[in-house]
Amino acid sequence: MRHRIASYSQESTRYCNYSKDKFDNQITFVIPEWLDIEEGNYSYYTFENRENKELLIWLEAMDIAQEKYNALIKNGWQPQQARSVLPNSLKTEIVMTANLREWREVFRQRTAKAAHPQMREIMIPLLEELKTKLPIIFNDIKYDRLHN
Repeated sequence: MRHRIASYSQESTRYCNYSKDKFDNQITFVIPEWLDIEEGNYSYYTFENRENKELLIWLEAMDIAQEKYNALIKNGWQPQQARSVLPNSLKTEIVMTANLREWREVFRQRTAKAAHPQMREIMIPLLEELKTKLPIIFNDIKYDRLHN
């Protein structure tokens, strides 16, 4: 959210009540890629599965966050108050609009090896897609691959 020549629209956790039908009465969390689970096989991992202890810890933390959020809502808290117990792994949607010059700068910064791994996970495939659509504009942007 630090790029200045851009416009952002983001789903607000302040107004989203995850205990309602609109969200299927549940909170959606994004599993960090460094937990190294098999893509598309998330249902395999349950609290009984002890093969990936780090994932088990993470799943328990997400389960507790959801349980406590719902308890606070049930006790009369507003979504903007109850969201204080939600973790960074909460799924949210964001739309970013920028001109091509700014997109080049965003890709240069957000695909760099020092960028956050989850940001790189999003930005590298997006850059690759844009390289096929607009090669003259994006082909010169270099980066290290995600999983070396």
